[in-house]
Amino acid sequence: MFGCQAVRTLAAAFCAVMSMATQAAAPQMLPASAYTQAQQRVLVAPGRRLNLYCIGQGEPTVLFDSGLGDGTLGWRAVQGEVARLTRACSYDRANYFFSDPVDRPATAQAAVDDLSALIDRAQLGSRIILVGHSRGGLNARLFAYEHLDRLAGLVLVDPTVTEQLAPATTANYVHKYENYLARGRQMEQCHQEALRNALQADGPDPLKCLDDFGVQQDPAEQNLAQTIRTMEASPAFQATLFSERQHLFYPVDDRGDSTDGLSIASQARSLADLPLVVISANWFKSASFKGTPTAEQSQFLAWNMEKMRRLARESRRGSFISVASRHYVQKERPDVVIDAIRQVLELSRGAGH
Repeated sequence: MFGCQAVRTLAAAFCAVMSMATQAAAPQMLPASAYTQAQQRVLVAPGRRLNLYCIGQGEPTVLFDSGLGDGTLGWRAVQGEVARLTRACSYDRANYFFSDPVDRPATAQAAVDDLSALIDRAQLGSRIILVGHSRGGLNARLFAYEHLDRLAGLVLVDPTVTEQLAPATTANYVHKYENYLARGRQMEQCHQEALRNALQADGPDPLKCLDDFGVQQDPAEQNLAQTIRTMEASPAFQATLFSERQHLFYPVDDRGDSTDGLSIASQARSLADLPLVVISANWFKSASFKGTPTAEQSQFLAWNMEKMRRLARESRRGSFISVASRHYVQKERPDVVIDAIRQVLELSRGAGH
């Protein structure tokens, strides 16, 4: 998803003041037709398949995992360029787009279990390079902690980092928790609207439940927008979107840990010498940012970037990149993401993986 309302992480608070901009020449976009139908549907559990989209040839395979509410389309500006270097694959998580529905909590652990099965069933290779954006970045971290021997490299694109949300551990707790609850109520309303069949791909969207593609002149792009928005209007999609967010951020113990935060904390380990790049988006240096950051925004960005620097230090071959971009770096600065993947790919091949 490329619309403003698609930024469904802690960075969402800044979305309203940031408009789309491109700071570097955009690579060739993959055709709209790639995202209006299922590609390869891979059986990952009895009676359940995930949609997988692979192009290019070579080893190791690069596999992309997307952010909250996103799927294969999230990598449209990157995947084709990476496919010039090696096999490049993206997929839709369960309940999203062309993947099958499943009735379960949408946790990071559930996503990692599906990823493991997908890699095996699709025969993507004994070692892959995993690229995760936002929520997908947290999934990728958990996969790395649990399956380090299955990775040739890791690229985290402005990954979500969890925060303990409790009075004893959180500065400005009341303000943060109220903001959290307000966004949660909005997402719950989207789910309720979907259950009533009140979300329409070609209708008004006052709650901003669906991605906004703007006015499209090209018929293929119009069809793409209609297809994606129609799938987003389904109850299963909206329920999963809300569930993913709740398990990322909703406190489940007296320390303010979330379900996914606990999973990460319990599995965290050194990544040894795994080729690793962590890309952090500096929203306030983006050409699309207007105005002056508030103190709260500046504090959050500093906290977030320090967390990402620590992630880069988990590997002896980890590196940290701060880029002038909003949260969707793969759209605004795809060149940075492509270069990071190329760097990790070269390191992995040099290491004999």
